[in-house]
Amino acid sequence: MSSPDQPKLLLFDIDGTLLDTGGVGLRSLKEAFLETFDLSHREPEFPRLDLAGSTDGSIVDHIFGLFEIEPTGENREAYFSSYHDRLSKLLVTFSNDHGRRLPGVLELLTRLRDETDHVLGLLTGNIARGAFTKVDHFEMGGFFEFGAFGDDHPDRNQLGPIAIDRAVDHSGHEFPANQVFIIGDTPKDVACARACGAKAVTVATGGFPKAELDALNPCFSFSDLETDHHSFFAMLG
Repeated sequence: MSSPDQPKLLLFDIDGTLLDTGGVGLRSLKEAFLETFDLSHREPEFPRLDLAGSTDGSIVDHIFGLFEIEPTGENREAYFSSYHDRLSKLLVTFSNDHGRRLPGVLELLTRLRDETDHVLGLLTGNIARGAFTKVDHFEMGGFFEFGAFGDDHPDRNQLGPIAIDRAVDHSGHEFPANQVFIIGDTPKDVACARACGAKAVTVATGGFPKAELDALNPCFSFSDLETDHHSFFAMLG
């Protein structure tokens, strides 16, 4: 167990790291755009999107530009409200059959909460309300009370300092960079960790093979969060 005055900060990505919605996120995103801005007649023009590690904010900016939608606060809120409504419904009607919490995650989070004094947070491209809806649906909401999200900043590399500041406010502890671990399944998670001097931890449970993630030289690399909890805890010291 860590010293009470020197806990580590663990910031988890969501999609591909903690859970898999079975495509609900992309479906919700697309349907919300087509309906909110009356674009159903232009559905064939809707682009293929690289969601892996991207923020919802950057995705919205990209599509607003493609369809020449005025990027006002009102339009963004209209879109995000529609998106969240669809996400909430589809998680129940579709993801119950096609989505899942990834293997070993619940056990790992439970041990981190019960056996250590480490502080757990989220660092994700999801907007905050979408992030908490997802982790709540897959019965992980009780582990996370703060984070940094895709509606905080469109550039994922700017989210690390936001998450760390919120961790300080939440816990009352300071977290030097070498005590912060950013855990995710994409190259963008590695870049995000490096941007704020944190330790990058990759897990190959999303769309990127372990060899491809290892080539980025993360501080630590795991095939998944199920098979080697001993090494995960050893990483934390």
